[in-house]
Amino acid sequence: MSLIPRDHDSVICHITSTSKIDAINEVIDQCTVFQTLPDIQRFKRAVIHREEIETTGIGHGIAIAHGKVRNLSQIHVGLGLSECGVDYDAKDGKPVHFLFVIASSPTRQFEYIRTLSALLRTVRSPEVRDELLRLDGTYVCPPPLSTQSNSLMRMLATQHFSWLWWPENS
Repeated sequence: MSLIPRDHDSVICHITSTSKIDAINEVIDQCTVFQTLPDIQRFKRAVIHREEIETTGIGHGIAIAHGKVRNLSQIHVGLGLSECGVDYDAKDGKPVHFLFVIASSPTRQFEYIRTLSALLRTVRSPEVRDELLRLDGTYVCPPPLSTQSNSLMRMLATQHFSWLWWPENS
């Protein structure tokens, strides 16, 4: 997979928005992996337009929002962690706790499909789904933003999605 090498903090951010559009914008604004996009506002519009067509909330506390950006040489992926959950109109009606945002070029469809496939394979794991579903009962909202709760979400992200920032391990 041709993902940009990145560190843990550039791809994962903590989000507090509870509405879909605000949460998407928050991930794009806070995950520094998107800072190099040629036109961030255009990318945001593309992602939101895609959401207007059909929700990317796939269930089990996961959404995989995405948009196309011309002339990108690599896929960019950001992950927003939400303790309270985002009202996302997900397929199962549950809040989203893990909001992935993917930026890809229309000319990089193969890489985009590989990235999406790897994400879907991960969230199809019964172990991962069980851990994600337990989040609903773990957090008090609004969150106290404790170090412990943030650490729990980051640990879960690191355990199951580390290939996003350490692509050589995929």
